[in-house]
Amino acid sequence: MTKISSACFAIGAALVLSGPLLAASKSEEAREKTVALSSVPKAAVDAAKKALGADPTEAKIIAGTKPRQYELEAKNASGQEVAVHVRGDGTIVKRETESAEHERGER
Repeated sequence: MTKISSACFAIGAALVLSGPLLAASKSEEAREKTVALSSVPKAAVDAAKKALGADPTEAKIIAGTKPRQYELEAKNASGQEVAVHVRGDGTIVKRETESAEHERGER
């Protein structure tokens, strides 16, 4: 193959292989369902409050997780939306910070 053909093949392969990775974040968001903060176990809320540095203002349950996970969101001191994925026992699984681009894309 020529150098150009090899480069095109490499770029195409990279795009095909990265598709599932990009879809993973979309599919995770599709599995999130907003729930009342009062329905989240106290241990999870307390752990999220400590991790976020603020009281959570929004709660989502993430379907298909075992043990069950919740996404709890708050705004940090600079006004940026931050979130943690936490289990009912208070174990923090993941931390997220929403980017400005992500916020514009949701609206």
